[in-house]
Amino acid sequence: MSTVVHIFSILDKLKLLFFFIYFPYFVSAICPNDVQNRAKACFREYDMKIGGILRPGESIISGVDAENIRVLCTELKSGIACINELKSNCPQDNAIIEAELVQIPLAIHELGMLCRDDSLYEVYARNRICFERSGAGNEKCFKDVMNTTVRIITDLDRTYIIKYCSEVDRLLSCIGKSLKDQQCGPEAITLKDKLARTLIRGSQGCDKVSSQKTTPSPSKKADSASNSQPKRTVISTLVVIFSLVLSFS
Repeated sequence: MSTVVHIFSILDKLKLLFFFIYFPYFVSAICPNDVQNRAKACFREYDMKIGGILRPGESIISGVDAENIRVLCTELKSGIACINELKSNCPQDNAIIEAELVQIPLAIHELGMLCRDDSLYEVYARNRICFERSGAGNEKCFKDVMNTTVRIITDLDRTYIIKYCSEVDRLLSCIGKSLKDQQCGPEAITLKDKLARTLIRGSQGCDKVSSQKTTPSPSKKADSASNSQPKRTVISTLVVIFSLVLSFS
């Protein structure tokens, strides 16, 4: 009898052990009742840190402490990991989660690409003074070209994507000129593209538009090939005729 009781006590202990080991995983995999608020909570710390690079006169394009960018990138990565887990646990609510992502300040995709650059903080720190000197001009570019202060610019209708990307190009050129006017080096001028795009949601897609402008379409290539074919045929015919004339002369 005592042996049976002893076996049961061991089994109970094992059950408790497994319970405490797997319970956190079980809880974490449960979809919360209020998905919308949970999605907002994922970026709560990020929202608190955003002011470090987005105050007028102290924005990412007018000179801030590089540590502010580092902290924001850390919170961004944490927020994205939280959102991905939420999506995994609540696949039926992904539309709600995506709707909340649109409300998050800054261009998340563009900022994410910026944060993946390990050399960013060092490069920015080296050029911070330059961005501070040109800061007023850089922010004026936003007002003049984008018709807004340095704030978040949301996606435009895709019908206007070419016009939109043209404005982005003008903005980057304007900021580039502002930097050159302050005798900033090529490193700062190159960096300005990545920095400014974090303020313009969807601007990364303009790279595709630019490549489409410079790459000829397959139909044009085909037309070019077909147009050149008759010319080659005529030249070949003339060469043959000329050869025959020479042979009979």
